[in-house]
Amino acid sequence: MALLLDGADPGTVAEPQGVRRILVAFDGSPQTWTALQRAIDIAVANSALLTIVAVVPEPRIYSGVGPFMLPFSPATLRRDAEREILRLIAAARDEVPANVSVTTQILHGRPARALATLAKQGDYDVVVTGPRCSGRLRRLLAT
Repeated sequence: MALLLDGADPGTVAEPQGVRRILVAFDGSPQTWTALQRAIDIAVANSALLTIVAVVPEPRIYSGVGPFMLPFSPATLRRDAEREILRLIAAARDEVPANVSVTTQILHGRPARALATLAKQGDYDVVVTGPRCSGRLRRLLAT
């Protein structure tokens, strides 16, 4: 199991050593920018591969509600959300120094579940998140 770090609280665990692969969850919030910076610091210190991942959640609004039709469809909402995530993840990638190997990935679905699945399958040593996802992700990684 990967070590899970709350990127916004660097005092919780000393910076890990001997890390090869780091996964950082990113959604563009101030907390995940902090998590990204912590993940970059760990990657630089360990010459580790950094993967920045963002999850596009499924839209929760339906196109028709009673006799009224909304001016957008779930497909439009999904496309707009993915476009915004692509913009944010590109900005995050631009923050990574040139001496750090970085990949990006976009997932779809429930963030904690999608991240847990990727973390388990990807052989990551460290997963860095903002504070919102840490508890749910920790539970899913433990199962």
